[in-house]
Amino acid sequence: MQQTQNSTVNQPAKRRSKKLPLAVLAGAVIGGAFVLIQDPQERRKFKQRTSNTKDTVSQYTSEVKEDPIGKKDDVLGRVKRTATVIKDVVNTVQEILDNEGQELKQQARSIKQDSEDMLSTAKDAKEEFKDVSDKTMEAKDELTTPEQDKEAEQDNKAVIQPNTTR
Repeated sequence: MQQTQNSTVNQPAKRRSKKLPLAVLAGAVIGGAFVLIQDPQERRKFKQRTSNTKDTVSQYTSEVKEDPIGKKDDVLGRVKRTATVIKDVVNTVQEILDNEGQELKQQARSIKQDSEDMLSTAKDAKEEFKDVSDKTMEAKDELTTPEQDKEAEQDNKAVIQPNTTR
């Protein structure tokens, strides 16, 4: 009973799936016919292309009838040559990608190393500047005595305080 239900459910879906391509094809044919009826220039182009295609197919058919083995060999030879050319192109492109990829990787490593070197140099410079700052403070301490420090502080306070005696 379950199978019967499933098959009846699937039949309308199959019918719909068959109708859609048919409807699309019919719409394309009707649209193409409408364009050919309405536009004389398109109609002439269509006739010319159809005639050229017919002539090409007729010529190819007559060549195949005259020498089927020769034509087959000719087509196979062209296909093989085309395949060889395509393989060469693919190999060349792969080599280029491999070489450029290696070069890009090497450049990335070089940039990373340069960045690390610059960071290390900056850290070293920071340490050296800290040492210079410490030595400068030490030199300042050597040049000034505690009494001079107090006088300098008093002078600074006097400059900061406004003169209220007028």
